[in-house]
Amino acid sequence: MGPIILVGLGLALLVAMVALLIYGILQYLGTHPAFTARANPMALEDSQIPPAPRLEEHPAIEIQQLRAQENHILSTYGWMDKKTGVVRIPIDRAMELELERGFPTRKEAPKQ
Repeated sequence: MGPIILVGLGLALLVAMVALLIYGILQYLGTHPAFTARANPMALEDSQIPPAPRLEEHPAIEIQQLRAQENHILSTYGWMDKKTGVVRIPIDRAMELELERGFPTRKEAPKQ
């Protein structure tokens, strides 16, 4: 036989042996787990409630409540800080006052 045929047969035999070896290893690992998972010593046994902020249970209702609260704040008079005398006024009234008083503008730079 020629040397090329002998090298080819040797390679084919080597490939077959490696395939059988890999098959045997995979069969063994499939029936024997590599390790058993140990319990985490830091985990508590009972279930834990995650810290805030949590997912919203009813987002549509909660957004409606938030918008109602914001609309109430924007449309009523009230105290922001009673100690310093800071009050809030309805947004519509604030816009009317701003239009009456005029918006602040910058002074033009002197022309050179």
